[in-house]
Amino acid sequence: MTGKLLVAAAAASLVGAIGVAAPAQAAQPSCWGQATKVFAQSGAMGEHSSSQANPRIGLKNLARALADAGIIPDDSMASLGVFVANELGLSIDACL
Repeated sequence: MTGKLLVAAAAASLVGAIGVAAPAQAAQPSCWGQATKVFAQSGAMGEHSSSQANPRIGLKNLARALADAGIIPDDSMASLGVFVANELGLSIDACL
């Protein structure tokens, strides 16, 4: 499970590198759509996760696992984004 969490966190970090929302009341509460759009345009995105040999944990499942472990305050995409940004030293200013 730890390996899957690390892989999912790495994937989330790539999306989060573009910018993610703060858990507070932001204008764009999650900002994942904009981040994913920019990430996809960079050409760095690969095949859809359903085409992979190994199943992916998914961002929401990752958020639930981190919330259940007490690592993030809740299982929202905003909390996951802030966690990823903080862990990687990334700015979340684009979504504030």
